[in-house]
Amino acid sequence: MSAVAGSSAHLTFCKKIKILNTALSFIAAMSFVVVLSSCDSGTQWKSGTYEVYWIDVDLVLGLDLGDGNSIGRVMHKVSAVGEDDTWIVAERHPNGDESITTYHYWAKTSDHPHKNADEVVLGPFTESEFLDIKKRLKLPEFSKRF
Repeated sequence: MSAVAGSSAHLTFCKKIKILNTALSFIAAMSFVVVLSSCDSGTQWKSGTYEVYWIDVDLVLGLDLGDGNSIGRVMHKVSAVGEDDTWIVAERHPNGDESITTYHYWAKTSDHPHKNADEVVLGPFTESEFLDIKKRLKLPEFSKRF
């Protein structure tokens, strides 16, 4: 084999490797885009510093920290929310199981970004427990259902 033929074969091999490398980089980049686009999110309800937001299909009631960040207060799946100047109330179907309904509430003044949900949120309560508490504390009605 001549030196010219050998170097020509080497160049062809190097070109194939470069094309393969470029193709693999493109595939990796597109896979990353697909993974990112599969995580969808948005806001269903917002009032003051509270919002009900969804990530994929999970509805969560959280404390809005700004810049797209929130701290969950009542986890998936929030089905109703209400508030007044003092209180936040939430209805929830744990893990999306609509055969189970729990109720939660808390005083807005007790909330802080450095607190965990279990330090702020009271509940879960059954419907009858919640109705008694609601009457006694004059908790607000649910103003938004999901």
